[in-house]
Amino acid sequence: MKPKSKHLRRLGYWSLGLLLSSILLCLLFLRPTPIKVGGFTSSADENTMIFEVMNKGFADVKLLDVRVNDGMKPAKAELGVSYSLHLVGGEGLDEDPDIEFVDIREVPLKPELMPDEKRAALDQGSRIPLNYGIRLYNNQPITQIEVKYKYGWITFTREMPMGRFFNKP
Repeated sequence: MKPKSKHLRRLGYWSLGLLLSSILLCLLFLRPTPIKVGGFTSSADENTMIFEVMNKGFADVKLLDVRVNDGMKPAKAELGVSYSLHLVGGEGLDEDPDIEFVDIREVPLKPELMPDEKRAALDQGSRIPLNYGIRLYNNQPITQIEVKYKYGWITFTREMPMGRFFNKP
């Protein structure tokens, strides 16, 4: 049996590497969106809303823009970052020292930690983001939310699934 030439061996390695890279890219980017929505908190007038966001992906998610009501820019959009197990929702968030609100582009959404990883982060006392929420202020009632974000090298725009939460006119 004749040994393979170096050229054919290199071609085989390159082909295998290309195949594995293609499979990895398909698993990362052609699957459903990494952003998932938890719960919602709305004010009585429906002009202010907070919704919990989670990154179920493998890489950071960078928020780029948030639009409401068929593409209109909200009066104000903030990302709430919780360094405790307190979810970013409900009342009294501005008084909580473990929750801070920043511009949506300022902090990337890290992949969600498992419950035991969250407890370990709390035990260490380090300021690791554990929960995220987006707070929106608008001049009119919010009936639709659309988020533009970057996952890896690809930019996505996604309407957040609100289910029966909104009563469309």
